[in-house]
Amino acid sequence: MSHDGKQIRAALFGAAGRMGRVILHETRQGGRIRITNAYDPAGAGQYFDDLLIQPSCHGVQDHVAVAIDFSLASAVAENVSCCRSAKVNYVCGVTALSEATHAALRDAAQDIAVLWAPNMSPGMNVLFALVAEATAALPEYSAYLTESHHIRKLDAPSGTAVRIAEIVQDTVGRKPEVYSLRMGDVVGEHTLVLGGHGERLEITHRADSRAVFAHGALRAAEWLAGQPAGFYSMADVLGL
Repeated sequence: MSHDGKQIRAALFGAAGRMGRVILHETRQGGRIRITNAYDPAGAGQYFDDLLIQPSCHGVQDHVAVAIDFSLASAVAENVSCCRSAKVNYVCGVTALSEATHAALRDAAQDIAVLWAPNMSPGMNVLFALVAEATAALPEYSAYLTESHHIRKLDAPSGTAVRIAEIVQDTVGRKPEVYSLRMGDVVGEHTLVLGGHGERLEITHRADSRAVFAHGALRAAEWLAGQPAGFYSMADVLGL
């Protein structure tokens, strides 16, 4: 299905949360994605401009091409099932998912396009590629990973840190030591340190605003709207 030159209608799960609010705000600034359906049990009955936030998905509307999910890990399996039934492609940025939920995402990808990413930032996804390249070139170097986030973040280490550690392990066969810090209102900072004889390589990404994650999610949604069934990542969106 082509959406060239046309506005793409989308649904949003977790609309009343921190990321949901940022996405709603960013879509009001322009772009091709228009949120027409918003869901969040915590914010049911509230309005964002003229958009009513509903408690749950009772079947995504037929005119919706793609859904974006920044709700809770416990809600993802139900949300993707709703999208699968409606044949609506699905972008998920929720972290700390169980193995059963990951399996539900991959199962749904048999019928719809599903994209899951622990971090929607384009820059961070370039960092993922750099981590694989650097550790492959320096397999004997010691690896350490630090990550910092705001005090309200529930999971530690972050989903992004877990993904970086997985890349290191997949490349050199061992995971780095991971150190997590929760303080203030830090949006997100990750640094991989590779230490060798007489030198140290540091690869760092800093997120200064949640808007970067919103921009990445909207870019992913625009790309995914026209894709066939399958399981995708931000690397596919960015051509990495």
